[in-house]
Amino acid sequence: MTRKGFYFDSTRCVGCKTCQVACKLKNALPLGITYRSVANYEVGEYPSSKYYHVSRTCNHCLDAACVANCPTGAMYRDEEDGTVQHDDEVCIGCETCVKSCPYGVPVYLEEKRITGKCNACIDTRPEDGVPTCVAACGTRALEFGEYDDLVAAHPDAVQEIACMPGADMTHPSTLVFGHECMQDPDYRDLVL
Repeated sequence: MTRKGFYFDSTRCVGCKTCQVACKLKNALPLGITYRSVANYEVGEYPSSKYYHVSRTCNHCLDAACVANCPTGAMYRDEEDGTVQHDDEVCIGCETCVKSCPYGVPVYLEEKRITGKCNACIDTRPEDGVPTCVAACGTRALEFGEYDDLVAAHPDAVQEIACMPGADMTHPSTLVFGHECMQDPDYRDLVL
């Protein structure tokens, strides 16, 4: 089975949220709902504090908790594409996936009475080549592709940073490269 994933380079990210906005527009999401979000974190104390940005979405985990716990099979791994997908027609809106995901990725879409999440633009990627968020990133902080190719291309990238749950829980298909301070467990949310 193929395995696709994302690579995020925090050293390139300026926190502009263009990836977040592009995803929101592409998916016509309601107010307050995003499938990709950019968070900001601060570590250390003034005058030597540091900050960093993290752009995150579904990690398309190898052992996805949302897939394992979905009672109807609405959450599933696409065998050909290797990404975790959601079938709106099968979803009953029970929010089990929302509660199961350690990364807080699936969201309840109240108007539709179902859940939703990033589908890695499986519907538009054949024409566009990459997910909308990757195409929109002006600093090229995001990449998408075969997971093994991303690992080979970015040997210094890691699966774990302090602000995210441990990778051993679900084996995410996301790699992160960035500042050393991203491993500092004393991070704080930073509102910019």
